[in-house]
Amino acid sequence: MTLPAHTTRFLSNIAEVRRLLEIHEKVTGKGPGKRRNVQVLNKSAIILLVACWEAYVEDLCEVAFDFMLKHAPSHDVFPDSVLERVASKHQGPKAWELAGDGWKAALQGHRKEILARTTERLNTPATDQVKQLFLKTIGLDDLDSAWHWQGKMVQGSADTLNALVRLRGSIAHRVQASEPVWKKTVLAHIKFIRYLAVRSTNHVRQYVHKRTGKYPWSGVALGKVR
Repeated sequence: MTLPAHTTRFLSNIAEVRRLLEIHEKVTGKGPGKRRNVQVLNKSAIILLVACWEAYVEDLCEVAFDFMLKHAPSHDVFPDSVLERVASKHQGPKAWELAGDGWKAALQGHRKEILARTTERLNTPATDQVKQLFLKTIGLDDLDSAWHWQGKMVQGSADTLNALVRLRGSIAHRVQASEPVWKKTVLAHIKFIRYLAVRSTNHVRQYVHKRTGKYPWSGVALGKVR
């Protein structure tokens, strides 16, 4: 099965996080015990992992929007919540810009504006910020409803993501004062973000299919994303 391009990019980025752990092993070996002299590698891995998630969220939102616009025979492929946002910027004389196929250009402008504005805040890509990005660009209001798998419920996933983003912020702003980060913590978060990405891409895939009647990319199985 060929993975969608945005998932392939995500896995390539995750490989960079794993590279930090490989360096960790080369420095300290694989034996048991806590190694405080390599905390910087673990902390760097957390910062990079959150950056991977941020990039993935932006990619997923962008490719979903572009597919919907490309396969939209009319503006109503996008839900009213999105169309109302666009229309509010095209009142009076500017309303003529929506005539004919003008709605496509208006939606493109909307996408650029929302991505530019929202991704500025995605340096903290926690649950609410991620949900708002998808809501404002493609009208998907329940992305987090897909964040569940064996042993993990939706609220637990949202809480884990928010805690990871807070940990990243603590490391980035107060390196020495932040809590210790162990290799096992990094590994657990890599697995979590990997699962979150798979659940998100499959949920967005179903949503885009519902709006356009076409599947934008192949579904991804959890076991395929290592």
